Order: sequence, then C-alpha cells, then structure tokens
Amino acid sequence: MLELFIKNIKIDTEGRIVISIHDQFSEYLIKDDSKKMIKETLEKILATDFIKLEVAKTSARITVAEGQSEKCKQMIETEMKKAAEMAAAFMSQMNQNEAAE
Repeated sequence: MLELFIKNIKIDTEGRIVISIHDQFSEYLIKDDSKKMIKETLEKILATDFIKLEVAKTSARITVAEGQSEKCKQMIETEMKKAAEMAAAFMSQMNQNEAAE
C-alpha cells in the first residue's frame, strides 16, 4: 500500500531517516500546511527522539536522537502503514456509498 506514495525509506550515512515520495505527490509535500502536519505527527510519534525535519521537493529528512535511527524508522513505517490503511478504508467506504446512491 505504501508503495503507491513512497519510493523508499532509508537511513543515510549521518543516521537521518530519509523518506522519498513519488514525483506526482511533490506538490503536496512542499506545502506549508503539509510540512506543519508532518512535523507535528513526527513529534507525537517520536517524542523526545525527534530533533529536526527537512523537506525537499520529493523527500523528507528526519534527524533523530543519536543511536535511535532504526527504532524511529520502524515507528514511522508503522504509523505510515496505519495511515495508508485508514485512507484506503475511507476511500472504499466512499466508493460504496456512491454506488449505493
């Protein structure tokens, strides 16, 4: 499911988590509202491990506490999967409602 939006999630040589998205979603990633929502979500998920968010056109780079990269990457992936599943369920429900009308 995530593959529809995300190209890859990896840890760079400096221990930052880098999330690359498909080009067609770049306009959403760079919007100020999106950046704010992403940062707030990361702060909630990662708590004190979150340090910094940097957003480029097709990627987001997340700096976390030293030695916590792998753990935080797993937490982010889990939350992203939950969000994708909820979005898919919502879309399915909307399609069913439209078909019933």
